Amino acid sequence: MAVRPVRLLAIGDVAWDILVRPERELVWGSDVFGAVELMPGGAAANVAVWAQRLGARATLVGKVGADTLGELMLRHLRDEGVTTRIAEVAGLPTLRIGIVIDPQGEHGFVIDHTRPLTFSADDLPTSLLDHADAVFFNGYAIFTSQSTEFLHPLLTAARRRQIPVAFDPSSFALIRAFGAARLLDELGPLDVLLANSDEVKALCGDAPPSSLHTWTKLLVMKQGADGAAAYRAGESWCDSAVPVPVVDTTGAGDAFDAAFLVEWLGGGSVERALAEGNRLGAHVARHMGAQAAATDATTSGPTPRA
Repeated sequence: MAVRPVRLLAIGDVAWDILVRPERELVWGSDVFGAVELMPGGAAANVAVWAQRLGARATLVGKVGADTLGELMLRHLRDEGVTTRIAEVAGLPTLRIGIVIDPQGEHGFVIDHTRPLTFSADDLPTSLLDHADAVFFNGYAIFTSQSTEFLHPLLTAARRRQIPVAFDPSSFALIRAFGAARLLDELGPLDVLLANSDEVKALCGDAPPSSLHTWTKLLVMKQGADGAAAYRAGESWCDSAVPVPVVDTTGAGDAFDAAFLVEWLGGGSVERALAEGNRLGAHVARHMGAQAAATDATTSGPTPRA
């Protein structure tokens, strides 16, 4: 039987990351030395790029401004081999995200929301599903648009066609601002929820993580240095983190998502998918930027599906 790659449809933010890593604590009103880098990012773009590098066929739906940063991003994505369904919007800037990185590699984001690039249902025709084995989207697109309505027609069609739907909520702070109950109710049932421990807590409140089984068939919990775990009704799996010297955790969770989904959708076990996610997440955490050079990161990993 001929084999073909997994086809992943990724929807969401496309951005340039401005990474700032001071060598010491910031001195307000004065200066410190450190590193400042401009690198491609955006959570959905990160997932698409890594999925493509892992041998999948990634299609990315997003928006950029009709500006120099937008042109550079489109060129970068083409060079990566990602199929782009990205609108260039005149009069609005390509998204920029300020990221401050502490000495332990942890980060804090400042998302430029002064003139946001928002989605509508017209941006997501159901024909996008014709060549997709799964749909992935994240919370940033929802929180920027302050609505889930733009997703409804596409998700309804995906469920009707039995195409798996995967979601990463992206930010525990923005979950709380949007409203966890509202988010769960408006999105409807999922096949896979990929979230870190803080995001799971924001979604559950005082209830245990198992309460999310009424909403998602498979819960994948990213736990940083403690590895990752997955839960399905009556089943659970876990995998230890890959120990690495952490430089920058920006995008490590997105890389995990890509590796997990490509392995799992390609027919791999949940346990194997967790291991692949942890391996690639660790690779990203060892470098500055969410799309660090692949080098050894894709030499062993998911294989095409039959």
